[in-house]
Amino acid sequence: MPGDVILRLEDVSAAYKGLRALQGVSLEVARGEIVAVVGANGAGKSTLLRAISGQVSTGGVITFDGKSLARVPPHQITRMGVGLVPEGRRLFPRLSVEDNLRLGAYARRGEADRFKPLDTVFALFPRLKERLAQRAETLSGGEQQMLAIGRALMTQPRLLMLDEPSQGIAPKLVDDILAAVARIRTDLGVTVLLVEQRLGEALALADRAYVLQTGRVVMSGMAADIAADDGVRRAYLGL
Repeated sequence: MPGDVILRLEDVSAAYKGLRALQGVSLEVARGEIVAVVGANGAGKSTLLRAISGQVSTGGVITFDGKSLARVPPHQITRMGVGLVPEGRRLFPRLSVEDNLRLGAYARRGEADRFKPLDTVFALFPRLKERLAQRAETLSGGEQQMLAIGRALMTQPRLLMLDEPSQGIAPKLVDDILAAVARIRTDLGVTVLLVEQRLGEALALADRAYVLQTGRVVMSGMAADIAADDGVRRAYLGL
């Protein structure tokens, strides 16, 4: 198990759209890790990220950096250092790239340095600097994902959660997006919790992984070990 734990879930349950989506989920993420959560469609992966970010009611215990997230509203969880890149990106399509990024800093309004992460975002995704005046809806799928990640980085997270970052992106840009996720950990020191449909890429990127099936953790361990186990792939991942 990891040593310096930044995120811990203990026996967490949650319902989404009237259905029980998580049942007794326990997991840990250590500071500086990339941890992948994998599983078939409907396994509860997205609900897990919503539970951590305070978007659904939960049972059990969720702590971030030793502090309970129980009854903490989502905007305060963001201020505590938990960033979320949601499935489908959820940008403001008619606003410019620049406005979308600046809105990412809204949770830190009143802080003098709230726009400081812009330089970091542009270093990570130079394309965004070239397209500052463009409306978000005019970007390609890959560029929109870059913008969604950049907007989350504007919150200055210590933990960044990504929900299917390769979804709806041209294959030639998927590698760029996943390489950026690796740099977010190595260059920025941000811990990453990754939900990703591309099993091979996710497990190659991650240090450890958890396998979800029908809302339960059925396996966890080193990502390389899970990737190498054909039985696990067939039994739990539908591959």
